[in-house]
Amino acid sequence: MKNAGIIVPALIILTGALFFLGRPSVVSTTAVPSAPITPKSGGELLAISAGEFTMGRASGRLDETPHSVAVAAFLLDKTPITQDVFERVMGTAANHSKHKGKQYPVEQITWFNAIHFCNQCSEIDGLAPCYDPKTGACNFEASGYRLPTEAEWEYACRAGTKTRFSSGDDDAALIQSGWCKLNSGGATHPVAQKRPNAWGLFDMHGNVWQWCNDFYAEDYYAKSPHETPRGPSDGKRRVLRGGAWDCPPERCTASYRYNETANFADVCYGGFDCYGIRRARRLPNPGDAAIQANPTATTPTVPPVSTEPSAPQKPMLAPSANPGKFEAAGLRGTLVFASNRSGVLKIWSMRANGKEAKQLTTGDTPDADPRFSPDGKTILYTTLRGGFPEVWAMKRDGSESHAITKGMQAAWSPDGASIVFIRDNQTFVRELESGKEHRVTPDAWQRCGVPAWSPDGKQIAVASRHLDTIGIFLLSVDGSKSEALKTGDASCTPTWSHNGTRLLCQTVQGHVFQLDRDGKNWEQITFGADLQHDARYSPDGTMVIFARAPAVDGPWQISVQKLGDDDGAYITLTTEGSNLQPDWNADE
Repeated sequence: MKNAGIIVPALIILTGALFFLGRPSVVSTTAVPSAPITPKSGGELLAISAGEFTMGRASGRLDETPHSVAVAAFLLDKTPITQDVFERVMGTAANHSKHKGKQYPVEQITWFNAIHFCNQCSEIDGLAPCYDPKTGACNFEASGYRLPTEAEWEYACRAGTKTRFSSGDDDAALIQSGWCKLNSGGATHPVAQKRPNAWGLFDMHGNVWQWCNDFYAEDYYAKSPHETPRGPSDGKRRVLRGGAWDCPPERCTASYRYNETANFADVCYGGFDCYGIRRARRLPNPGDAAIQANPTATTPTVPPVSTEPSAPQKPMLAPSANPGKFEAAGLRGTLVFASNRSGVLKIWSMRANGKEAKQLTTGDTPDADPRFSPDGKTILYTTLRGGFPEVWAMKRDGSESHAITKGMQAAWSPDGASIVFIRDNQTFVRELESGKEHRVTPDAWQRCGVPAWSPDGKQIAVASRHLDTIGIFLLSVDGSKSEALKTGDASCTPTWSHNGTRLLCQTVQGHVFQLDRDGKNWEQITFGADLQHDARYSPDGTMVIFARAPAVDGPWQISVQKLGDDDGAYITLTTEGSNLQPDWNADE
């Protein structure tokens, strides 16, 4: 305690100085790093003094209209929240990050995950929580942690600059200050490895998107108040800022605005491994014992977190109680699917009866999304190269594999002359002979996936999250026309019947449904307490093949069920490893 006489006066001096800087009318002309403030909950916060700046960018998108904004002083995390800090606050089981590491940013975080984390940190530090955990309403006068407003985030990111990035205007400047698609190698990286901005903040560009408190509205800048704007009063999507490891430079600028539903996780997309968090809070009072103005503070003490391993995953549900309706031995044709049974996700084939499983792709890189060509001789698939997806093709025996284009989740046109695929969350069509490509989805459709080409060649079905929730949309091949498929629930993973009159899809709850092309006759196909996904029609159209699992992360097993079976009886073809994304060809 011999340093207590130093720490408390330092806190009073810091707080007193920030009080005068806290008024928006005081303009900050120079961004200068402050002494880190170390709370009991973990991490380090820096003081961002008050100031005025031009928010947005004249040469940016329509929602980036430049306007003048004044921001009061506040505290902001020096780096995105790491998995070490997150686990010590929320517990190890709450960390669903894909790219594991104590100093890696926590990701796969929804907006509601983020505010619950903020509230928990407030409790640990003896502060008043800001958020109503049920509604998400924020009390800005509370002493606890919250997400930064969009204006606070951009002001802190720019740190007095007017360039695209806080480090400059060109892509080389971004590489100095952030991890993006150009240099990330297809994954997140430990925080604070790149150059900080003038405030001393790391990873404001790239690595992971950072949730803001604000609702998103494209036209908000036109009516934004000058003093301490806090976004629209309501909405259905929240703002994310900064870009991420998988983003091109234009999405990592200081002004780029992204948005997502507050609780985006579902069976269709699951978590998203580029959404992270950085806390903000109002200036502390001199009496806040939970905050120390001490850059050499010892490791913060938090309530102990259990280090016991998570409970083992529950086994697959038993096959149907009515197994006598049909037998696997009677199934004909060849299946291709993705499986991790060899230790890494690879493309496999086997007879439709579940026999003669054979690994088709090799190497250390994951492969997935196999699809037979219309003549059954070629297989499209997605592979990771340098951490990013590419569309490849091979013969059905696994030979002559070769790259086609950057992208993923490719599907064939009915004549086999073109493919439809996803690149940077948009849908593209590529002519295989000429190599010509064109985009099908509008720019506003920011998250698209699992495209499927109609048998008549006139439409492409694709899942998209550009509205309030995920849905399936039918687009003309040239992208000039689009319509929402009228599913009975939020759905994804569309698949056409062989005659093009019906489609299979999967709801966010994890069941397979069938409906007519015009949206009529919505019919549930699969049942059970587990999850069902990746449904495809059998070659004769009388059955569906799909993957089912007890949880989103598996283990997935491939099953077959007859259409029109009111009992929902099915047979399971695989037991080894986790197997998903099946496709079925009539030839053996």
